[in-house]
Amino acid sequence: MSCEAGSAGQEVPGHLARAQVNLGRARENLEGALARARSDQRSAGQAALWMLVESAHLRELQGVRAANQAVSTASEGEARARAGYTDARQQAEVMRRIADRKRAELVKEEDKRERKMLDELSVLRFGAREAG
Repeated sequence: MSCEAGSAGQEVPGHLARAQVNLGRARENLEGALARARSDQRSAGQAALWMLVESAHLRELQGVRAANQAVSTASEGEARARAGYTDARQQAEVMRRIADRKRAELVKEEDKRERKMLDELSVLRFGAREAG
């Protein structure tokens, strides 16, 4: 079970880092799409040219909507990755506490065995001294 926690502990931060990078890229793409959509390419000229520019502007607005959706999706992915990281970290902490507790029990048992052995040796020495 500890192998699973170890591999999850190594894998989850990678997922979180990728999710954060994806979120950053999505936000950068949204900023670029917003900048392109805000720019006004219209100038004095023919109506056909205006229609073409307006069509391009509509495509830019669609790009903004798509980029905004990508930011939302990336944000959700980052939140899921963060939750997974938190869960893995908590699980690792639980496993560490269990291992610490078990280690303390083993040390306590070893101390008990050692005291028992020393008591037996003391009894044998005392008995040998009394006999001798």
